[in-house]
Amino acid sequence: MVGLVILYDHVHPVGAFVKSSHVDVKGCVRMLQAQPAVKAEPLLNALRYTTKHLNEENTPKNIRNLLAA
Repeated sequence: MVGLVILYDHVHPVGAFVKSSHVDVKGCVRMLQAQPAVKAEPLLNALRYTTKHLNEENTPKNIRNLLAA
């Protein structure tokens, strides 16, 4: 799931994090945060550091805040 979000973010012109995206990034992050930290932290780090559009202006603040925590 994380790999698909990263791939979609790199392939789609505006990325996976905009509201018009067909990817439920918020649900993905919340599901990962519900997992044990040992399993979830590397996957959350992959979303934080390998996505292309996360730190852009059009990314909603609530998604940035979810990944910052």
